[in-house]
Parts: sequence; structure tokens; C-alpha cells
Amino acid sequence: MKKTLALILMLGLVAAPLSASAHPGRTDANGANCAKWGLKDGEYHYHNGGSTKTTSSPTTKATQPAPTKPATTKPAQNKLPGTLKVTVTKVVDGDTFKAKVNGKEESIRLIGVDTPETVHPNKPVQPYGPEASAYTKKRLNGQTVTLEFDVQQRDKYGRLLAYVWLGNAKNPKTEMLNQTLVKEGYAQVATFPPNVKYTDSFVKLQKQAREAGKGLWANK
Repeated sequence: MKKTLALILMLGLVAAPLSASAHPGRTDANGANCAKWGLKDGEYHYHNGGSTKTTSSPTTKATQPAPTKPATTKPAQNKLPGTLKVTVTKVVDGDTFKAKVNGKEESIRLIGVDTPETVHPNKPVQPYGPEASAYTKKRLNGQTVTLEFDVQQRDKYGRLLAYVWLGNAKNPKTEMLNQTLVKEGYAQVATFPPNVKYTDSFVKLQKQAREAGKGLWANK
């Protein structure tokens, strides 16, 4: 009987620490914080020699979202400075020519003016078109000129839009060809916003040419 009582007492002493430390909360009886083990509030567990066991399965490992590819943007076309010196390589017609710009041949359309057609694929040669084309060739062929840009540098066809200045080394902006073509009756005003910097002077020169019956205004 004594041996039986002694055995029961020893088992009770061994089990006591385990049962005392078993609890369902995040803080045990001694105030130790059990939340650091990733336990949920109310999750039943017990401590044994500094380790912690739980009755539920361990928490699932968080997965990181798949990396997304950075958005690609189309590089913007380089904007040219306000003025640029170029050498004319070819005159197409009265208001269009070609020149080397930064090592590349570009088509250049005169801003604010329109000469009669001579090379349009869908239109016949218009009255006074050949005269306008011949005049522009005489003034531009092989010449170094200064291009002056306005708000919009290119049209929908990719052509550069410019006021074309003729001059010399001392004064490269002596004469604007756009104005001369209107003044002498080789072109009429054609305004396309936002490029309207010299529109007022173009309109004034056209009025004078028309009243004088110059060029394409003859007999009108």
C-alpha cells in the first residue's frame, strides 16, 4: 500500500509542471508572451523544456505575388532646337524641299504658305505651279539656310515644318522665304494652328500682292 501511494505521488509531481503550463491563451500563467510562436488567440498548447507544441497544424507560409514586367513606353522623338542651319539637297516643289538634318535627309515643308501643285500624285499641275517651283529652286538649290521652328515641329507625314531664312554668315536671318513667296505672288496663305507665329505678316503681304495682281493673283 505504501509503495502504491509513493508511486502515485511521484507521478503527480512529474505531471504537475506539464499541466500547469498547458493553456489556451497567448500568455501563460507566468505572464510569458506566447504570441511570438505564431499562435492564434485561444489555441490550446503547452510548454516543455522551452519548446512549444500546438494541437493545430502550423500556419501556412505566405506566398509572394509573381513579379510584374515593367511597362515599356515608346521613346519620344527628339525635339530639335528653335533654329537650325541645314544645307538644301533637293527642291521638291514651291513649298517643299529636302535637306540634311543631323546626318539624315529630311523633308521640310514651309510653314504658313501654299504654292500651286506640280508633283501631287492625285492632282494635275496647277496654274503658276511651275513658276513657283522654279523660283524656290533658284533660291534654295545647294544653299545653306536657317530653319526656324514654331510650336509643332512635324506634320502628320513626318515632315519638318519650318520658316526658312536666307542670308549670309554675318546675318543668317536676312530674308524669310515664306514671306517672299507670298509677297511675290508665288504662294497664298495657309494657316495651320498652332504654328501661327507670322500669320499676321503673311496675311498683310498677301493682300498687297493680290491688289497688285502679282503672280497667281494676275487677272483675278
